[in-house]
Amino acid sequence: MEDVVGGEGARAGPFSEAEPRNARMEATGRSQPKPRLTETNWDLFRLFFSVARTGSVNRAARNLGMSQPTLSRRLKELERNIGAPLFFRVSSGVKLTQEGRDLLRSAEEMVRSFEEFHRDLSLRVGHRSTAVKISATEGLTKHWLLPRIKKLRALSSQIRLEINSTVEQQNLATSDLDVVIRIGHPGDSELIGRRVGTIAFGLFASDSYLAERGAPTSLSELVDHELIGSSAEYGRLHNERTSHITLLTAFNSAANARSTLTLMPVVNHFAATAQGLGLAFLPVPFALAEGLVRVLPDDTAILDLWLLRRRESDLRKLTKQVWRFLEVELTNTKSWFIGQRSAQKRLQRVA
Repeated sequence: MEDVVGGEGARAGPFSEAEPRNARMEATGRSQPKPRLTETNWDLFRLFFSVARTGSVNRAARNLGMSQPTLSRRLKELERNIGAPLFFRVSSGVKLTQEGRDLLRSAEEMVRSFEEFHRDLSLRVGHRSTAVKISATEGLTKHWLLPRIKKLRALSSQIRLEINSTVEQQNLATSDLDVVIRIGHPGDSELIGRRVGTIAFGLFASDSYLAERGAPTSLSELVDHELIGSSAEYGRLHNERTSHITLLTAFNSAANARSTLTLMPVVNHFAATAQGLGLAFLPVPFALAEGLVRVLPDDTAILDLWLLRRRESDLRKLTKQVWRFLEVELTNTKSWFIGQRSAQKRLQRVA
């Protein structure tokens, strides 16, 4: 069936309306408009090449998934921008004009290069879109996140997880992170997210240390004990209740009054405590999971627990899925984070 460009009833002849319009302009004494090739949308060239390769507007429209009148209208737009007809209608469909052949010949290499670029870009973008980069503290990664990795992977067979474990507050933009689980102050203003709970901190020792030195019976006795690290390494408290400030003030004052073992990263505080080297200010759920013994259990500090992300990461489907998964899991384990032993046992069974 013959292609009818521009709808039914179109006259035989050149594909474009540019020539009659220019002729009318010459008749009225006005100059012809200059070609606007630089304004031409790249998509118009894509449509042109599809028609040129098939030799039929109807077949090209079907291949492109668009209507024939729409394709014809877009081709006319390209001809107007170039200032020349590109096709003539023939019985079998359409045939390239001299200008059309020149355009096809000169731009074929450009199209091939663009298609190669597009394939390479798709591979690169696809590779990054299947990676979800998460940052969390060492203790949170070990005791909360890793036990959930199998369940997290079940969300998609394509997902690739990259976990950066550090207590440092990293910048999501410069680190190319997608999601951060942060203890303490949320930090960067460019992040979005929500507070998903709180985490309890307390003082811990090993059985061997307590057997040798005994446990303090009050905060005032901390100055008589070996201390590991500083509470300042954990960020800001989420409120200023007196009991929280009392614990931190006493621990820091005792640490400043004597020789304190300071070591980084913070994850080494657990190992040092387990070796019987002193008392440490540690997250309650992680320290209990390490088998450490809590001293002065009535003295607690509370820090906020934040789930944060970059707004731009929402464009990645897998990142959104991981975010929703972490949000639900963190909400469901609020009691574990505040150190309830019954929740500790349930979490171990789940893991």
